[in-house]
Amino acid sequence: MGRKLYTASEKMVAKANFLGALCEGKPVQEAAACAGVHFRSFYRWREEDAAFNDGWEKAVGTKMDDLEIEALRRAVKGVEKPVYRGGELVGHITDYSDSMLMFLLKAHHPEKYDPKSIETKKSASADKQANMQDVEGALDALKRKFAEVTQPRKKKPIFWNAD
Repeated sequence: MGRKLYTASEKMVAKANFLGALCEGKPVQEAAACAGVHFRSFYRWREEDAAFNDGWEKAVGTKMDDLEIEALRRAVKGVEKPVYRGGELVGHITDYSDSMLMFLLKAHHPEKYDPKSIETKKSASADKQANMQDVEGALDALKRKFAEVTQPRKKKPIFWNAD
């Protein structure tokens, strides 16, 4: 059985529903199910339609922004947790997430709060460049060998002694 063909208006409605579900934080397959279209169609449409691709990126980015906002809220404003004594609720405390705050600081200011990751990235970049040079050198050697094998050999002149 082949692919279902959608009219332009059906595609437009499906894309809008899909992007809306993505904005709500649903994964691709679930968002596709909400739109009533197989998820592979959306991947194909994404390749074919730059505007839809941009919308997809923004929808996912919006959810990531929401996640960052929630992480920041937990780190700075904290979360109220109940305190029980003897099985009875006696009050609440505000619990702040120092580790969440550190993750946010490292993500937004790695040069200041995570210098090791900067060094790691530089080191990885240098390693990648060295590997590329090794690969290029090996490729050049292979090309020379190939040229030697494929070119006809010149016959050595034979000199006869007339003695």
